[in-house]
Amino acid sequence: MEAIDKAYSILLGISSTLLAVFIFACLINAILGPRFTDRVVAINVIITQTIIMIAILSCMFQNSMLLDIAIVYAMIGFLAVVVLSKCYIMPHHANPIDLIYSNEEESVE
Repeated sequence: MEAIDKAYSILLGISSTLLAVFIFACLINAILGPRFTDRVVAINVIITQTIIMIAILSCMFQNSMLLDIAIVYAMIGFLAVVVLSKCYIMPHHANPIDLIYSNEEESVE
């Protein structure tokens, strides 16, 4: 049984190390990404990998409260991406009500 526990801890250590490398690679992509959408996707991937990292730490420390933290972090990450996207899209789209009023003014003149 000790051999299985040792192999399990080695597997979790290797996977957390690889996730840290992937998070760093996504961070570089988020900084250097040529478009806004590339940056948002990279941030979303970082959030997902961080949730996985918290779940791995929960298994390593055998603490189920870390899973609650991962769930809350997932909800906050989702809301952050939605708000970021909404803030980016808002200035690029005209308000439909303004378009209706501007068309009526043009037809009156």
